[in-house]
Amino acid sequence: MPRISLPRVRLEGTPANEMMFASIGTVLEGYVSGLAYTNLGNLYAGFMSGNSGHLAQQLFQLNWTGIGIALSVIIVFVFGVSIGTVLLDNVPASWSITSVLGLATAAAAISLHLSLDGAPFPSALALVALVGMHSVLHRKVDGVDLGRGYVTGYLVAIGEALARPRRTSPVLLSIAAWMMLVLGVLLGTTAFRVIGQAGGTSIVLIALSMAEATLWRFGIDVPSRTQVHQAGDERLQ
Repeated sequence: MPRISLPRVRLEGTPANEMMFASIGTVLEGYVSGLAYTNLGNLYAGFMSGNSGHLAQQLFQLNWTGIGIALSVIIVFVFGVSIGTVLLDNVPASWSITSVLGLATAAAAISLHLSLDGAPFPSALALVALVGMHSVLHRKVDGVDLGRGYVTGYLVAIGEALARPRRTSPVLLSIAAWMMLVLGVLLGTTAFRVIGQAGGTSIVLIALSMAEATLWRFGIDVPSRTQVHQAGDERLQ
């Protein structure tokens, strides 16, 4: 009789699933940046180049509050990347990506709790940690690195791809990645204005569940004729 096997990761070696997973990640990281922007003091959860420039401006002005905010965002992001990397490197391959998504979901839940508890800045910092952790799950599809929350890399890729006109696919994919990231920021900003950070973070929890759903499949193991004969022989014995 056929039996249902345990769920198996289907991301590796399946371009369609990698594209879906990475696309959700690109929109998600843009969304979180737009959602957390106001409560981070006009800083982004995923655009550390811009945040580093902002830090330099605050240093010039000797604005210690601005310096502290910018440094805290950058440090929490790096911490999130480090935690995600530790999980990828040490959790068994079948569960490494799931473990990162699970911890990112926990960060979203903490952010939601802090937001409801009236702590907007710590809530936004939890979202920065989430983006840092999720960034380690980026995927390279047709030479384009998807699933990272910063625009500059995509624009550089578009410029490089345009210089190689015979390779049209990377051009279109890079443009699509840029548009997905911008769309994510637009959606996150809209969510913050309409339903607030707590409501917007609830959507992050749903998006992480969608990303998880692209990872797994259930397989049906059908025994071979040899296995059937062996099982029959064992019963006869």
